[in-house]
Amino acid sequence: MIHHGEKTDRQEKPKLKWRKLSRKKIFGIVALSALVIIGASGVYSLLNPTLRLTASVVKASFQVGEPVIITIALQNIGLWPITFSYHQPLFDYIVYDEAGEKIFRFGDIAVIELWVKPVTLWPTQTITRTLTWDQEGYREEEGTLYKVPEGTYTIVAQTTVIYRNREFLLETQPIMVTIE
Repeated sequence: MIHHGEKTDRQEKPKLKWRKLSRKKIFGIVALSALVIIGASGVYSLLNPTLRLTASVVKASFQVGEPVIITIALQNIGLWPITFSYHQPLFDYIVYDEAGEKIFRFGDIAVIELWVKPVTLWPTQTITRTLTWDQEGYREEEGTLYKVPEGTYTIVAQTTVIYRNREFLLETQPIMVTIE
C-alpha cells in the first residue's frame, strides 16, 4: 500500500503542453535568425575581404619547352560587393623546384602599371587571368632567365589585396607539375 508522499518506482512524468505558434511568431523567429546570420557575415566582411583565389593548369605533365598555362581566378564569395586595391601585379605566381627553393616569380619580370584603380567585385563575380610559365628560372642577382631541367615543380599563385587599409596575402593551394 502506498501512502501519500511516499515515492514509488513508477513516478508520473509531468505532461508538457505545446502551444501552437502563430504564423506571425514563426515568421518573426525566422526573420530574427536570418538577421543574426546575415549580420555576423556582414561584420566579418567589413573586417576581412571575402575573396577566394584559385589556380589551375590543364594537365599535370608537360614536355620540355612546352608552355605551362596557369589560370588564376579571384572571386567574391561574400554576400556584398567588395572594393579593394592591390599590389602589382594583381595576379602573381611563384615556382619552386623539388628542393622547395624559389626559382621563378612572375612578379619579378612582369610589366607593372603606374596607376592602380580600385576593383569592385559583386557577389559571385570573378576576375580571371591566364598567365604562362615558359619553364624558366630567374637569377635575381644577375637578372637573367634560364631553362629549367626535367623534374617536378610546384606553382603557387598569389595576390596581395588592400582592404580597409590592411594588406591581405591570398595564396592558392600548391599545384604540382612535371616536366618530362
